[in-house]
Amino acid sequence: MMSAALAFTVGIYIGNLIALGYWARAEARARNGSVLGTFLLLSTGFGLVYYLWVRYVRNDWESRSEPADRRERVVTAYSLAVLLAFVVGAFVTPPDPMMQVLALPPLFVVSFVVSYLFVTRGSVGDSGETAA
Repeated sequence: MMSAALAFTVGIYIGNLIALGYWARAEARARNGSVLGTFLLLSTGFGLVYYLWVRYVRNDWESRSEPADRRERVVTAYSLAVLLAFVVGAFVTPPDPMMQVLALPPLFVVSFVVSYLFVTRGSVGDSGETAA
């Protein structure tokens, strides 16, 4: 059971690197920014929290040249779910690394649902429709 949980955990983190790469490329393209700079911002825990706070909570980020598509929203939710599962796991599991590895996959699944709902809220107006 431990080896299966470890395999899922490694898969989740490798998937997160791929998702962050896609997300950084899409964000840099939509905002005419640097892919490397955006990737470095998103790949650190503090940078990801800062980005999510400014972009989704305060809604105070520079405008995009094109709205986020469904795939970009999914990878955003994926990266947010990894961060959320890691933080929640640090609080609800004992400081034993083995317990944290065992707890990460189920926490990730729950976090992904929550983060997907968070990222897609209000996305109907982001589809390019203009308000009258």
